[in-house]
Amino acid sequence: MAAFPEPRRWRRRWTLGFGLLAVALAFAAGIALWQVVALSSVSAVESELDRLRPLLTAARWAAIGFVALLWPLVIGRLHRGGRLNEHQHAMLLGLRWRVVAWLAVIELVLGQNLIGRFAGTLTA
Repeated sequence: MAAFPEPRRWRRRWTLGFGLLAVALAFAAGIALWQVVALSSVSAVESELDRLRPLLTAARWAAIGFVALLWPLVIGRLHRGGRLNEHQHAMLLGLRWRVVAWLAVIELVLGQNLIGRFAGTLTA
């Protein structure tokens, strides 16, 4: 902790910075989608999304894979930098596959519409 005299201040700055970045990106995506819908028909936008669906699915699964691969490197760097003690380091390394599993479950349920497909097969 000697390298970072005020860790709470830095943590607040990073949290605020990433929060503002997330809001700005969401706002930009909303404006872009609004313009796309305004300049073309809804069916054209839907067909474009259907065309991009496999690419977006692959990107989400790749992001989950990157989390699985880079997790030990990030945790190790934080530990070497003095941000994590031994207990926190071991605990976070143990949580790696739990986080990846939950991300995969969220992708299957929300991204792949697993519940909707299951309900559709029950009613058909």
